[in-house]
Amino acid sequence: MTVYLPQGGFARAVAARLAGDGDVVIPVDQGLVSAYIPYADRAVLIADPDQTGLREDLDTLSFTRGMPSLGLELLPTELRCGPLVVPGRSACYRCYDRRRRQHGYRPLPPEVLSEHGPLEQAYAHHHVLLGAGLISLALQTLDTPGPQDPATESADDVAPIGGRVWTIDLVSGITTCSPTVAVDRCETCSGRYEGRRDGLPALAALLPERRQEVA
Repeated sequence: MTVYLPQGGFARAVAARLAGDGDVVIPVDQGLVSAYIPYADRAVLIADPDQTGLREDLDTLSFTRGMPSLGLELLPTELRCGPLVVPGRSACYRCYDRRRRQHGYRPLPPEVLSEHGPLEQAYAHHHVLLGAGLISLALQTLDTPGPQDPATESADDVAPIGGRVWTIDLVSGITTCSPTVAVDRCETCSGRYEGRRDGLPALAALLPERRQEVA
């Protein structure tokens, strides 16, 4: 089962095209609340560009539940799908965002967003088809491990770090796929912080009589 989390008109159009009988669509225009998200095989967030809060909330949900996740963004001249986050095997969105900023990407300043709001979405039917195609392609990599997939490598091999990001340039039509490398000591996807992402202590906090069992 896939849970689709659309934000905005474009996102709802893509989710409506992709969602099957067993899938769930939960709009997140007012924010992503993990308690409202059912347990699923994977989660897909489709949103406006630079929705850092939503993407980080998705990261938290993904790593807490051990659930793969993916994001799709429609920019004025580009469709960007990724990173494909697989907890324990790939970098998180925060690492991707940091790497992107290191290479010169600058999102709209917060004061501009607060005054004017996000960019108005303008899209055509073929943008919906392209977005749905990118998501389908990304999810296929979960079901069909390739030669670079850590699951197919021996213990002596060095598994590649990083989830894939697919982009389509809406002007030139060029499609690219690139990996995301994890940032050292990232609190979300680094192994040294794995204990902090265990959902059991959070559950125990709601059940005081069982705290000793998970201490």
